[in-house]
Amino acid sequence: MLWASEDAPQRPGYIYRWVCGGYVGYPKSVRPSINWKHIDGPLLYYRDGQMHWLTLWERLCCWLGRDDAESIEHKRRPDLYA
Repeated sequence: MLWASEDAPQRPGYIYRWVCGGYVGYPKSVRPSINWKHIDGPLLYYRDGQMHWLTLWERLCCWLGRDDAESIEHKRRPDLYA
């Protein structure tokens, strides 16, 4: 993740979003992932670096193969796909 001001040069291959008074940049190639072995429980890392603790229902859907990291991210953060 990279913080940048509005007038800073942008790196090719990065997506920039306005967050809390500055831009956050992340590579286009990054995909969401789930850390199943986190000490506090399963944790989803969004492609922009934010985190989400998986609910019991989301865990169950993943274990049954109905959902994966990308489908959960798409449901919770549709703005990342705009």
